[in-house]
Amino acid sequence: MKRFFTIAVMVLLATAAQAQIEFSADFESGSMEKAVLVSQETKNGMETITYDFYSRFDPVNPARPSLAPSARWYYFKMTGTKDKEVILNIKNSDARRPYYSYDNKNWTRFSAQESPDEKTIIKKYDQDEVYIAYYIPYTYTRLLNKIIGWVNNDWTDLSSIGKSEHGRNMPLLTITNRNGKTNKKVVYIHGRVHTSETPGTWHLERMIDVLTSDTPYGHALRENVIYYILPFTNPDGVVEGMSRSNSNGVNMEVNWDDPEEVTTQEVKNMRAFLQSLLAKGGVDVFLNMHSQSMHQATYWVHTAETSSDYFYKNLMLLANLTINDNPYFSKKDLCFSKMGSRYCEGWFWNNAGEKTLAVTFETPYTYYSQNKDGEWVSIENLQKFADYNVYALGDYLGEGAPYRINIAEPEQATGFQKMTDNSKFYFGKSYLKAGKDGAKVKYTYNGTKEGVDLPSGTYEVYKWAVGENKTISNPDENEWIKIGEIKHNGGNKIKFTLTAKEGELVDNILLKLK
Repeated sequence: MKRFFTIAVMVLLATAAQAQIEFSADFESGSMEKAVLVSQETKNGMETITYDFYSRFDPVNPARPSLAPSARWYYFKMTGTKDKEVILNIKNSDARRPYYSYDNKNWTRFSAQESPDEKTIIKKYDQDEVYIAYYIPYTYTRLLNKIIGWVNNDWTDLSSIGKSEHGRNMPLLTITNRNGKTNKKVVYIHGRVHTSETPGTWHLERMIDVLTSDTPYGHALRENVIYYILPFTNPDGVVEGMSRSNSNGVNMEVNWDDPEEVTTQEVKNMRAFLQSLLAKGGVDVFLNMHSQSMHQATYWVHTAETSSDYFYKNLMLLANLTINDNPYFSKKDLCFSKMGSRYCEGWFWNNAGEKTLAVTFETPYTYYSQNKDGEWVSIENLQKFADYNVYALGDYLGEGAPYRINIAEPEQATGFQKMTDNSKFYFGKSYLKAGKDGAKVKYTYNGTKEGVDLPSGTYEVYKWAVGENKTISNPDENEWIKIGEIKHNGGNKIKFTLTAKEGELVDNILLKLK
């Protein structure tokens, strides 16, 4: 009897050993702490194995020890999964329908049934090896490969603003048409401060694709603007699988006013580069690209009380331009914050004031506008979303002609009063208010003067519907409203006359070539 019991125990142990899954994260951007076997059983021929899975915390932040380290990011491989149901109880992070892949290239989001709550993943796998990630990974290797394509033209240069703490290059793209023009507008964009925020990098990739594209609109956007883009501010954190910090545990997002001895080399490199841009003439727009745990996209709009009325008005203008006709971004999605010196936006405010429109933009990981039953975030809709960001930036800067011609209201307009108050959101430093019915304002765009050829065709005409200064704009306010179409039969000058009613507010118009 004793011998039979011993053999039975040995068989059970051997079966348990065979049933267990191997976990690993020894690859680029891989991250996990441990997986602890909880139970295993076989019912109706189905083997079910349950693990408590622990994601890895970032190191303690030496610059701000009171700031709790993050363990959001996980990216790991399981081996031995074929025809087994595996239950993962996610610890330290969450399981809001993350992603899996059998080849580490093609990724599928877990279904609502497979990820029924924020702490559980349940799935029977068809293959013996599977990768799981918090969101679709975007590695440093992918970035370097994309750069090869981005710089294969006559309008994109590649350089480096320096090396990271662990000696990795921080590649910088400089994008502009080389036409000898002076006084070009300057846009600086950086991304991937927090390395778990891969949706933001997929989104930024598409923006770079558009800005570097050999298309008529791409050339138009580059004609009068220089774009400086730093896709990864934190290459070490990306490669080494951190969540929100660099390799040493520093959250670089809030490292901009720390003592020098705890300021990362990456932030020092960025500050030196930005100081050089300010010394050469300044930066018109800075976009800080992120992803957030809230179920919505947003700009973090800095309040007028901690910036200025003019700065706030322009931020809200850019935000509403991005929301315009955008199925992934609603007027109610905007978030608001104080300007803080610990952030890059605060650094810009301290060094350039309202001359630089500096703001953080966030994509979600999950779904848009708090609509769980709507479209979930994917690479495909992030790309579509990025197009709206590019349109908004072009419209804000008044670039993109002749495909999107943003014409300011003229200095002289009969029957109108010029308004300069802060109670509305509008382009520039003024808008117009009609003093009577039938007041007319004539808009003219001279392509010859601007160095732009105007193709013949039909142009849709939109007016900027000047609206109230509110955190959530009223319907049909602070957006482009279509007011007609015009035929352009050739020539480099295009005109449009707007007839207003008494009290109507008038600002810029937009002509979109159909």
